[in-house]
Amino acid sequence: MHKKQEDAQRKRGNAVRRWLGGLTWKLFIICFAFVLSSVTIISELSYRFVEQEIRDNDGYYINQLLSKVDQYLTLNFSSLQTILFSVESMVKSDLSELDRVRNPLRSIFEMNYENVTNIYIIRSDLSIIGASPITRTLDDPIPERQDVVDLALNNKLQSVVSKPYKSTFSGWTVTMARYVAGSNPPIVVALDIDLHRIEDSLLRITQSESMNLALIDDKGMIVAGFQESKGLLEVNAEQRTFKVGSKTAAELLGTGRGAIPIETATGRPVTVMIKPTPKFNWLIVSISDDSRILASLSKIEAYFIGLIGIGLVLSIVVAAVVTRYIRKPLMYLTKKMNTIKQGRLDVQVSLKRNDEFGDLSHTFDLMIRQIVELIRNLDEGKELQRKLEIQILQAQINPHFLYNTLGSISNVVRLGQLDKVDPVIRSLIAILEYGVSDASEKVTLHEEIDNVKDYLQIQNIRYNKEFKLSQHIHNELLEYPVFRMLLQPIVENSIFHGYQGGRIEGRLYINAFRENERFIVEVKDDGVGMTEAESQRLLLREDDERKVSRKRIGLHNIHDRIRLNYGESYGLTILSEPGKGTVVRAEFPG
Repeated sequence: MHKKQEDAQRKRGNAVRRWLGGLTWKLFIICFAFVLSSVTIISELSYRFVEQEIRDNDGYYINQLLSKVDQYLTLNFSSLQTILFSVESMVKSDLSELDRVRNPLRSIFEMNYENVTNIYIIRSDLSIIGASPITRTLDDPIPERQDVVDLALNNKLQSVVSKPYKSTFSGWTVTMARYVAGSNPPIVVALDIDLHRIEDSLLRITQSESMNLALIDDKGMIVAGFQESKGLLEVNAEQRTFKVGSKTAAELLGTGRGAIPIETATGRPVTVMIKPTPKFNWLIVSISDDSRILASLSKIEAYFIGLIGIGLVLSIVVAAVVTRYIRKPLMYLTKKMNTIKQGRLDVQVSLKRNDEFGDLSHTFDLMIRQIVELIRNLDEGKELQRKLEIQILQAQINPHFLYNTLGSISNVVRLGQLDKVDPVIRSLIAILEYGVSDASEKVTLHEEIDNVKDYLQIQNIRYNKEFKLSQHIHNELLEYPVFRMLLQPIVENSIFHGYQGGRIEGRLYINAFRENERFIVEVKDDGVGMTEAESQRLLLREDDERKVSRKRIGLHNIHDRIRLNYGESYGLTILSEPGKGTVVRAEFPG
């Protein structure tokens, strides 16, 4: 009896060892490890991708915000400079009797009191003629004006901006000044900028955000901003400087520009971004709280951990199901699979059996049919992908064009040429109606040329130049179907490269003809031309376009669209030499 029990145990042990060393167990382990590792790797990569996208989008948003502040300051600079020009012209008209300008100076101040705290004329003895209520009566010489006068006299041909200082009458301010040409003894016109209004504007921008904005000079002194620390920084009000964590303002400036990750004194992660604003020689500083990003990433991380847990269960289930059905004769399968390996997908593997071998062979037959279907679907998918890529390339052109067009309208309004606004808007409407249509829909060459005419009308007004268009195209070729928005980026390239961004004017030529079984459209200019290396570079897509705030998009998109649709042998060719103009040829099947 005892011997029988030992034999039974020995048999069970042998059975377990055979099972552990058999194909079924090995296949189970392989399937389990493969599915689990795949889910884990995909989850990890997906998490890293989502994390990077969140951080990139946050950085892009902050950078756009800083760009808007820079535009606001640039507009302010232009407005303040216009005030100085007005005062200078008024003073130059009556240098011998400066007291006569008191009332006109007061009127200018009252019209601009929201932007400035004072407008005044500085005499050579540092006394002034002021426009604010205080300086109308208190005009004695003050030594603090000497630095402003010296700065203006050292830069007689331009408006200058002083360092931030505490003025006797205006408080903490920055003075913008200009030397009056031809005055002897020298006279300087000046205005004190209302920094409180700038601070209020920065505060409004950041009220709903977990961030702080400020303007600082190149030494790290606060010009305006940082009215609320929000726990992100420490501000020294007396010295008008700040500190983030262990980093002082000067140390942050020494770190460089761009995004600077740092921790506050309480351990909160923040990102400091620094952007220069050239007009005032200041720096725009933003300090944003990264806690909200980390909180979002924490939730996403929990989701991906759960996904890995599901992958663990799924890997067990998949491995168990696969190993359950591995029971068919290997030689038979090997023979059939070798036949399939040779490319014959019409082979029948099914065995007329009612056990698991028959089920597996039936499944293999079904898999072969599915492979055939997948191959067919894959071909359809590639075609769909090609169309989507073309649409993506098309979409890249429209925002760039709209940006330039809006810039044209802005220039017209700024220059006061209101009679040109309606033509610009009409052309813009026509181009938008043309551009927002289905990107995959072909248009005639004639429609493309009409679109170019609208575009040139906008550019003529924008640059105050005349870019004339000449075309030599047979009537039958005007009906040739081409891509929507094919010619406008090429014409834009001619203005930007050939005519130096609109600084010079010239003629543009559009020709179309057939040659060697190809349909060719040429856009030619008489501009400055370029070297062969420069022309080839225009057809190459740059590696890191996402990090650039504004990028000129054009010829490489057109080149890619043509090649995606018709093949690598078609596309754009650029023929140019310095001083001899440029020809851009677009080649299509004839």
